[in-house]
Amino acid sequence: MNRYSRRIAVPLLQRSRAIHTTAPILKKADLHYFDKLPGERDVPRKGVEKFLGPLRAERFANSFPPATSDKDIFDVAIVGGGIVGLATAREVLRRYPEKTVVVLEKEDHVAAHQTGHNSGVIHAGLYYTPGSRMAHTCVRGAELMYQYCEEHGLPAERCGKLIVACNEEEHAQVEKLYNQGTANGVKDLEILYRDQIKELEPNVEAYSALNSPNTGIVNYWLVSQCIADEIRQSGRGDIKLSFEVVKMDKVEGRRVLIKGREPGQSGPNLYVNAKNVITCGGFYSDRLAKISGGNPKEHRIVTFRGTYYQLKPEHRTIVSRNIYPVPSGGGIPVGVHFTPTVDVRRGHQMIVGPGACITFSREGYKFFDFKLKDILDFATNTAFWEFVYQNFSLSMGELYRDLSKRAFLKSGQRYVPKLTGDMVEPSFSGVMSQVFEPGGIAAGDYILERNCLDGLALNLRNAPSPAATGSLAIAEMLADAAAEDFEWSK
Repeated sequence: MNRYSRRIAVPLLQRSRAIHTTAPILKKADLHYFDKLPGERDVPRKGVEKFLGPLRAERFANSFPPATSDKDIFDVAIVGGGIVGLATAREVLRRYPEKTVVVLEKEDHVAAHQTGHNSGVIHAGLYYTPGSRMAHTCVRGAELMYQYCEEHGLPAERCGKLIVACNEEEHAQVEKLYNQGTANGVKDLEILYRDQIKELEPNVEAYSALNSPNTGIVNYWLVSQCIADEIRQSGRGDIKLSFEVVKMDKVEGRRVLIKGREPGQSGPNLYVNAKNVITCGGFYSDRLAKISGGNPKEHRIVTFRGTYYQLKPEHRTIVSRNIYPVPSGGGIPVGVHFTPTVDVRRGHQMIVGPGACITFSREGYKFFDFKLKDILDFATNTAFWEFVYQNFSLSMGELYRDLSKRAFLKSGQRYVPKLTGDMVEPSFSGVMSQVFEPGGIAAGDYILERNCLDGLALNLRNAPSPAATGSLAIAEMLADAAAEDFEWSK
């Protein structure tokens, strides 16, 4: 542990002990009690510090009194260890040098779901309504992401993107995206036509295309690991894995007591005591909002599975950049597209996908993954069924494509006609979350639920794509909202 980290960690430990020792320690008179358990009140272990950070190493070595040893004190608790939650924790630590922050993550590793199972595209900011949170955070977030990867030596490539219109009728969408992207501040956009497209991508057949040279690719899972390491090594941050939040209560001193445990287990119950809470729960943002004093009847989550194929090694270079169709309407999806990857887990691939098929489990990475509670949630979501009714052909088409490789590839063959079934092999699946508003409208912006739990909690209720691209800018937005709601001063 460096001197700076130790100067911070020790007073924090003393402050935590002072808070906890107010609880009475009840012992039976006829029992002998040892002073401590093996390993308690020991020197911090270098191995713990290396992997979990100096704050965890210090607190683990110097445990709290036995009757309160399951409690831990922080200034801010971030619930959700995807890239948005991690980026938010990092931003709070950067802005407020005296604050301590903990990230609470249900899984046994960070970036387990949406962050670790997506196309890995750094979006430029073309699809989003000018003036919206999505538009601002995507454009700013893209530049922050490129900058972050350069500073930390992480792979990120500005490989560009073509959004193609296969015929003259679809060309109107290309012009709309050009105007919208320009209004959002996206740089160097250009409309190309058939011959110009052929010069860039000989295997693409299209009437026209929007060329976005600043669209890129990155490995968001790897970025998340880097941010997590920053949090741990700050000396003021911790990440508690396998901590599924099950309850939050306002307690004495205008603080929040957060109860959690390992998923699927009856115990032990673990507790974190925090001044303020920010939830970034992805698939579970509506359920977390209910726990943290939000409105469970609004902004309900529906999840969709996106299946990917990848080109076999001998065919993976038939295109050189992101190739997307024009949007298919309805708010989701953006359509089956070709994307090169710089994924340290899955390698350099050219993936084809995804679809957008309704899941029967919020973690439904396969078609036959079922969970009754999750089925009941979307089955009783009237806004979702309004969307299905208004977009019936789209909805049924996505369901069919998820089951049929032939139908799936046909979508890509519209603009890469030489693609054949023997050129691809299965790749991974991802799941995305989406909120539907009354009237069957897919929410087109990030939704913040503020001043929950008597002003102690802030909930991010809707954060679909491009949330990974915009994560560092979304973190700025959440930190701004938290500073206002929680009356933080720098």
